[in-house]
Amino acid sequence: MLKDFKQFDAALKAYQKTIALQPNYAEADNNIGNLHQDLNRYEDAVKSYDRAIALQPNYAEAYGNAGNALKKFNLLELALAAYEKAMALGWDNEFALAAYLSCKMQLCDWGGSKGRLQKIERGDIARKDLFYPFHILSICNSPEIIRDVTQSYMSAEYPAKSDLGGLGKTIRNEKIRLGYFAPDFRNQAVSFLIAGLIEAHDKDRFEVITFFMGSDRSDEMHERLKASFDQFIDVSSKSDLEVAKLAMEMKIDIAIDLGGITQNSRPSIFAYRAAPIQIGYIGYLGTMAAFYFDYIIADEIIIPPDCRDAYSEKIIYLPSYQANDPKRKISERIFTREEFGILKDLFVYCCFNNNYKFTPSILDSLVKILLWVDKSIMLLHAEDDTVKSNLLLEFGDRGIDASRIFFAERLPRAEYLSRYRIADLFLDTSPYNAGTTASDAIWAGLPVLTFLGKPFSSRMGGSLLKAVGLPELVCSSQDEYEELALALGLDLPRIVALKEKLAANRLRAPLFDIESCNRSLEDAFE
Repeated sequence: MLKDFKQFDAALKAYQKTIALQPNYAEADNNIGNLHQDLNRYEDAVKSYDRAIALQPNYAEAYGNAGNALKKFNLLELALAAYEKAMALGWDNEFALAAYLSCKMQLCDWGGSKGRLQKIERGDIARKDLFYPFHILSICNSPEIIRDVTQSYMSAEYPAKSDLGGLGKTIRNEKIRLGYFAPDFRNQAVSFLIAGLIEAHDKDRFEVITFFMGSDRSDEMHERLKASFDQFIDVSSKSDLEVAKLAMEMKIDIAIDLGGITQNSRPSIFAYRAAPIQIGYIGYLGTMAAFYFDYIIADEIIIPPDCRDAYSEKIIYLPSYQANDPKRKISERIFTREEFGILKDLFVYCCFNNNYKFTPSILDSLVKILLWVDKSIMLLHAEDDTVKSNLLLEFGDRGIDASRIFFAERLPRAEYLSRYRIADLFLDTSPYNAGTTASDAIWAGLPVLTFLGKPFSSRMGGSLLKAVGLPELVCSSQDEYEELALALGLDLPRIVALKEKLAANRLRAPLFDIESCNRSLEDAFE
């Protein structure tokens, strides 16, 4: 209970007292591991789970929790082994399945799981209330199934709470008081998108406050965002109830959740009703399926009229959904293909999406494109050597030699943006599109090719391309996507023309016009 109320020091002392009284009590070590995870101390968490397992070798839950910590520590092979051990010992439910499949997808290791993935895609989930919704976004192409899974999960994990007694009488503030609730502000995707928007807010009409729930690690982006709010309130050590109560006492008019159902997010704050109006934006590409989230922000591409029923929220339609920071710096470093061992006359397809967004179906498309376009290679991102090996095996099994697959290492952000310029065309994934990664590529001058699915996450690429004036790169089906990728791969002058059009559009199209985006959003808030 102390841990749930964020009283971590007191909770740890209680666990340690338990162990002092009963040294072989494995559950206490398991709970200490969970406490360390709450504090992002993943190495300490794993040590605690190891102690629990040493005391109780068949402790399935401790293996599963160890898998969660190892995954966050990016030790994916060890995490997968822990999940498999947990499931063999009986940790066999939809929560376990979601964690296991997520790890397999991050590793691009689909062996033995294709049948399970197909069942998830069909919505064949016995206990939807236990299936973590984020993991279904990269598997399922049905917004209705995603809504149903999310609704079951949210009802079970984050039911509406009446502890604060409702909203009471609304007292009008001098300015509209916006409360941004952020799981983290550092060099990461949401921060890269939202920074310019926060700076653009009209401080004469709006008071802009953040409730920061992340770690105490600081970097350049953290400091920039911290300086852009009227108030920056660290609530990482407060309980969800305390944070909701604080927001209510501060008379926040509109609470904007930047986390949704992702790592370190805290939906329970909104279950207490932190503000009269509660909105989800940019951190989670899907419905929250909980009635206490009043609005979701989108555009006409992302949520077309025939899909509105798949969202529990009312919809705020912006001309263009994604806020973008126009201050992204691109390094002056000039990358060459020779640095990567790529011949000058080859057509370079690339995809730097997170590995969990790759599916067997998408890989089939990439293989078809490479087989059709003889003088082409694929430039990819891989989390580690295991992912590289798994991807090379998958390509090899489909007839693509390893010499045609190249991997790009992590770089400082400005250099990462510059590196896009060695590529000819970015190939998107589905049903989970590139988001920040796609706008990065576009900002750097690289055209992106995508196709529209049905859920929010599968229409992001289409939204971005329309907003930058390249609707001709938005395909209506996967077959059309493959055919256009082939046509472009054989027509370099057409690629040159697309790059020239993108260069002309980049600074005048809505996608990177943060002032216009901000005005549309502020009008909606008013």
